[in-house]
Formats: sequence, structure tokens, C-alpha cells
Amino acid sequence: MPSREAGGEGSPTGPGDEHATCDDLLSFIRESPTPFHAVQSAVDRLHAAGFSALTPQASWRSLAPGGYYVCVGDSTLVAFVLPQKDPRIELHGFRIIGAHTDSPNLRLKPKAAYEKQGYVQLGVEVYGGALLNSWLDRDLYIAGRVIVRGSDGGLQRRLVKLADPLIRVAQLAIHLDREINDKGLLLNRQEHLAPIVGLLGGSSSRATGKGSTDGGSATAESLFSGLLARALDVAPEAIVSTDLMLADSLSPRRGGLGEELIFAPRLDNLGMCHAALHALLRTATRPTEIGVVPVIALFDHEEVGSNSAYGAQAPILPMLLERIAAATTQDGDRRERYLRLLSGSLCVSADMAHAVHPNYADRHEPQHRPHLNGGPVIKHNAQQRYATCGRTAALFAELCARAAVPVQHYVHRTDLPCGSTIGPITATLLAMPTVDVGSAMLSMHSARECAGARDPELMTRVMMQFLQHAGELPS
Repeated sequence: MPSREAGGEGSPTGPGDEHATCDDLLSFIRESPTPFHAVQSAVDRLHAAGFSALTPQASWRSLAPGGYYVCVGDSTLVAFVLPQKDPRIELHGFRIIGAHTDSPNLRLKPKAAYEKQGYVQLGVEVYGGALLNSWLDRDLYIAGRVIVRGSDGGLQRRLVKLADPLIRVAQLAIHLDREINDKGLLLNRQEHLAPIVGLLGGSSSRATGKGSTDGGSATAESLFSGLLARALDVAPEAIVSTDLMLADSLSPRRGGLGEELIFAPRLDNLGMCHAALHALLRTATRPTEIGVVPVIALFDHEEVGSNSAYGAQAPILPMLLERIAAATTQDGDRRERYLRLLSGSLCVSADMAHAVHPNYADRHEPQHRPHLNGGPVIKHNAQQRYATCGRTAALFAELCARAAVPVQHYVHRTDLPCGSTIGPITATLLAMPTVDVGSAMLSMHSARECAGARDPELMTRVMMQFLQHAGELPS
């Protein structure tokens, strides 16, 4: 029986074993406490599979057939496979899977450390639609990106992961809030979510490398900057700026009576990033000349509306697709070729989906209640909060059938506001037929979420079918 805790890396190009795919997902999540780390983890897998790095500044005119990736802003990644240049096969479109690297969490303010009542605390902002109560009384750690000044005077980007749990957002004792279980928990984001990182006059060996310091001389800011500097092996004054956030320290793992469940943070939406990446890696190792370019696009900032230089609303994908099209054109009108390729393209927007909750079944639309391990979920919404239409839903269901994978459908209750995804954004930017899908999960936007252990492999199989699908929509 496999270990409940995430094991080895698995094999992203293996035969499609459900346990191996699940284990690799757990490893991917553990490696990726932030969007910056998620992109780096994806790059590591792509590089190991022989993909080559591209930069937006370089020329792409002479790209040879093979796998490529480009990182944008450290937290967004686009990867693709250029097919062999066979004159007998006409290239007629892209097959794009879009997902997002970010998850709701607590993020540190630029001047985070301060002292209050003898505690060292950190100022945080709530990122996205987090379930705030889920961050209470957990062992948390700090991770993110730091800009440091190098010995040559230049600025450098560094990733950091202070993996030892040293932070807690402590909840008020019930003795001081007797009505909480009857009237509910109310949290003020400014006052009640500031985590405790230590005591001002206590031991500070993590920050200084010594057994203790004189509490009278140390400040909250110096203790925290010292801790960060030691992790980066730089002087505190070398730290110029930070993009830091909190993460749950409990390792992702399997659960349930038969280890059929996944308990992990950031399943929304690292689960779909992993499935897209896994499918692309399998496609690259089993090339089929079918006249399409498989592409995955993993964007940042979906949880806050995608309005950024690295979000899906930025013209990242259109610009990169046009450059890919140009790289496959030897002569003629490159713009015309790009527009022709767009007209033959399809997109899957992959974002985790709501499974029916046994304790709150009335919160779900009665005829559309997906289950964990029930296979991919097609999402529908008449207000275009999801980009699915009848034709794209039919195509995705057909691909599920080809992969021998069950398919489910989700519709939000009509009397509840529905969330959205990058699907409608991509469909609008590119006028591209799009289907919104996801694997079913519980506890979405919690610090710790729950999904099915079979679903990662089921979704990966269908995504691979999509990336190799040469046909078009039902006519």
C-alpha cells in the first residue's frame, strides 16, 4: 500500500498510473508554496524532459521542432511543442490548456514586522477569496520572492522558503468569546489576522544564528530581517524588496479509508496546473504529427481578477501565440497565418470544480452534483461566467469517452452568485471556442483543501487527448 505522505516525484511521462500521478501532484504542491515556486517546479520538470527556455526579448524565428517554455514575471508560464516541419501536414491550429498558479492566502505587507504587547507580529493582506477561519491555529511558514542587491551592486531575484513552521494566527480563547459557536466567527482582516512570529524578548537563534539576543536592543524589524537574511545567506541590508506569503506547513498527503482522498493546500489551482503540465510532457514524449500545436498557459492573479501584467487579461497569450505562428512560417503573410491558426484553435480552461458537500447538499443545484473521483467536470453558466457552450461541452465529453474516463457536469444554483475563471477571458481575447472544466473538490479556498486521489490521472488522460485532437467542433 502506498505511503499516505507524498512519495517520490513519480513519472510525468509514465504509463498513466493513478498512484504515480497522484504522488507527483502531491510533490508538486509541496514544492510550490507560491506562484513563483509553482513556475519553478514546472520549469524543473520541463527542463528534465528536454524542453528549451525562451525569453520574450529573443528572436523566435529559427525555432526547431521540439518543446519550449517561456516564463513571464516569474509567476506565469507558457509551454508548447512545435511539430516536425512535414510538408505533407498542414498546421491548422493551437490546442491550449489554461490554468492559474495562484491561490487565496495571506500575504505580507512590505514593512511587515512590528511589536505589539511583547509579541513580534507580521502585517498581512488577504489575497483572493480566502476562507479566513481556515488560517487560524495552523503551523505556517513563509515563502516567496526576494529582491537582493548582489556583491556587484546589481539586483537579483531569489526564491525563499522558510519551511520550518514558525508562525501562527492565534484564535481568541472561547472563554473570552462565549457566543462564538452560536453566533459565528467574525474576523476583522486588519486586527485579527496578524500572525505571531515570536516574542520580542525571547530566543531569536533563527534570526541571529546565536542562542539569544538582548531583548532591549532587538526590534521586531531587525529580528525578521535577520531571519530572512540568514535563509538567503545575505546581509540584512542587501534585501531590497519582498513578495512573501504564508503557507500551511502540513505536508500534502492521501487520506480516507482506502487512501482515495487528497488532503492538501492550493489544490485550487495547482491541481489543474499539474494536470496540464503532465499532459504536455506525455504529449511531447509521444509525438503525433496531427497539424496542431499543443500549448499550456499557467497564469498568475486569477484569484484577484486577472488584471495584471501577468494575468490572463494581459495580452501574454495572444502575443506568444502570434510568435509561435511566425516561427512556423517560412514565407508569406505572418499575420494572416496567425489569424488562420486562431480560427482553427480550441481552448480548455482548467480550474477546480465544486463537489457536492454531504453536509450542505442543498447548496448545490439538484441535477448537477459532481462527486470526488467521478472524473472531469464540465462547467456551465448561462451568464458566461464559464465559457462552455453546447459544442465545446460535446467535444470535451467525446474526448472523455475516447480516454475511457467518466464525465460530470456542474451548474451553480440559480439563486447564488457564480464565480468565474480565465475561460471567458481567453474566449474574449482570442475569439476562441473554450470549455471550462475542472476536477471536483471540497473546501475550495481553504488553507487546506480536499480532492479525489483518482481524479488527477483521469483529468490528465483527457487533457492529453485534447492536446492531440486534430479535429474541430461538432458542425
